[in-house]
Amino acid sequence: MDEPLLRPATLADVSELVETVRQGFETYREWAPRGWEPPELELHIAGIRGRMAERGCWCEVAEAGSELVGQAGTVPARGAPHAAHVWMLFVRQPWWGSGLAARLLERADAAAVAAGRTELRLQTPSEHARARTFYEREGFERRGDPLYEPMLGLVLVSYRRPARAAP
Repeated sequence: MDEPLLRPATLADVSELVETVRQGFETYREWAPRGWEPPELELHIAGIRGRMAERGCWCEVAEAGSELVGQAGTVPARGAPHAAHVWMLFVRQPWWGSGLAARLLERADAAAVAAGRTELRLQTPSEHARARTFYEREGFERRGDPLYEPMLGLVLVSYRRPARAAP
């Protein structure tokens, strides 16, 4: 596989961003509670558009050829002006294990540092072992108690780590 091109996301990318999220959520069925359904696509569209319009939002996509294959996004963390919240990090399944997720996270980290943020925060489903292993390998530490997220219908865990500039 050729190395994907990373570039800033635009509103013209929203449908592909939503598709990547949809594909990612479909894999949740492997471990999610019986009968779990992902949120409606309209919620993803509204959520991504809304986040991209927020002041301080950073969002980047990875393209291989003409296909979007991954994405990451941060916004300033609510109530913590020193922190960036990683609100989205998805890589399409053929790219799992390729290092693309780590590369996107590194870019998100560098953008946070450039914006004066000193910490990265995120939430991920408590039962999503692959994601939790990835974030822990990337230096994130679990913080606080699990919290049920009604929009997702899943229990989430919070992670944090100091922001660090890329080497």
